Amino acid sequence: MDKVVRTGISFEPKLLNLFDRFIKDKGYTNRSEAINDIIRERLFHKRHEQIVGTIKLIYDQRIGHYSKNVSNLQHDYHCQIISSMHTYLDHHTCLELIVVKGRTDRIRKLLDKIKRTKGVKEAELILEK
Repeated sequence: MDKVVRTGISFEPKLLNLFDRFIKDKGYTNRSEAINDIIRERLFHKRHEQIVGTIKLIYDQRIGHYSKNVSNLQHDYHCQIISSMHTYLDHHTCLELIVVKGRTDRIRKLLDKIKRTKGVKEAELILEK
């Protein structure tokens, strides 16, 4: 792991309140994790209009209608999805890998929609460097 450098940030109270709600909604465990992701995304987006990566997600197939909902999402984003793989981790838990390529904003929208899908325990975008 890279060396971590601590720094301080000042927030307006209303902005901090909004940020804390954002952290909760997105499932971050702490502010530092969220700030690092936001900065990475912003810096990367500035330099790269097109990205290639993999969306890794783990979900409980008993909850909601995951397969139907994500299948519909994959059809909506068929121009960004190169391929996908589905495997069973145990009786109820599945792992799905979705290889994506395209505009940063479209891939981020797809990821956000997947994260909000009922039954999804974990979803992350792993970028090709």
